[in-house]
Amino acid sequence: MRAGAGGAPLKLKINKYYLPDPKAPWTTRVRHRLLRRPVPDFPRTVQLETQTGCNADCVFCDYGVSYPLQAKGKIDWDLFRKIVDECARYRVRRFSPYLTNEPFADKELLERLEYVNKKMPWSKIVVTTNAHYLVPQMVDRILALSRPLHAIYISFQGIEKEAYEATMRGNMKFERTMENVTYLTDRIKKEKLARPEVWITMVDTKMIDAPKAIAYWKERGIRAKYTTLENRGGNVIQIDKLQKSEEMTTYTTCTRLMKQAYIHFNGDVVLCCVDNSRKVVFGNLKEQSLHEIWNSPKAVEHRRRYLSHDFAGLPLCGTCKVDQEREITNV
Repeated sequence: MRAGAGGAPLKLKINKYYLPDPKAPWTTRVRHRLLRRPVPDFPRTVQLETQTGCNADCVFCDYGVSYPLQAKGKIDWDLFRKIVDECARYRVRRFSPYLTNEPFADKELLERLEYVNKKMPWSKIVVTTNAHYLVPQMVDRILALSRPLHAIYISFQGIEKEAYEATMRGNMKFERTMENVTYLTDRIKKEKLARPEVWITMVDTKMIDAPKAIAYWKERGIRAKYTTLENRGGNVIQIDKLQKSEEMTTYTTCTRLMKQAYIHFNGDVVLCCVDNSRKVVFGNLKEQSLHEIWNSPKAVEHRRRYLSHDFAGLPLCGTCKVDQEREITNV
């Protein structure tokens, strides 16, 4: 390992994956092992929807189109415990109790988090929220958990009221969200808490001034980042009104399906976080274990085709595109 600035070890970041194949030539196996990561035999990260529903309807998400057509409900505790217990056996690195929903709409969420903390004390527990329900009383309860959340990512689109509300829609109100974020961050700063980390996140579209928003949060001493726009497997309508570049390119370097599992409230394990309509269901956790589903022929074949860039007719992945301005800014 080479030394970086000041003599510190320089870590090599490898984001490319490969499917281990004992029948491949030894030169290929060695090359892959040196330059890529093997697809693990169990997901490193698990996202689990505890109940359906989101009070926002962001323009860059197909939730508003897919939700009316989908089954709705809340995960039962037996299934929740079964999933968490299996994740604990395989020592999942990160667990996120949400998918295409607003997590804090689940009134039992904090009780669920305590169960996760008990079973997986080593795991990073991360939540992404629009902060509508992150009122002071909820913040106080979150900070009183036996083990704090590792991070809370807050979807806060832009920094101007009109653009924010036009982007997030639903019942989102700029002033309420700002008050909630301010209370959370002020408590963390005042009490000098190491956890949770708070990140403001946004998607870079024509509708907002992302760099300006990043600068605003930086001035307040709050971490922030914006990510590139994607068409979510071709499901976002009127994407041309949101993209900043003239054309969007096929997303050929996605790592989601290589290391992350996405589970709906009823136990359906889907391809990824953009599969609101459940176009690719690998299996159901009421009938199989997550390990069995993750290593099923259907899941492995989908990864093989993606890694081979065999996109023709490949559900979701074959039509998933991202804005050419693929910049991610972190502060």
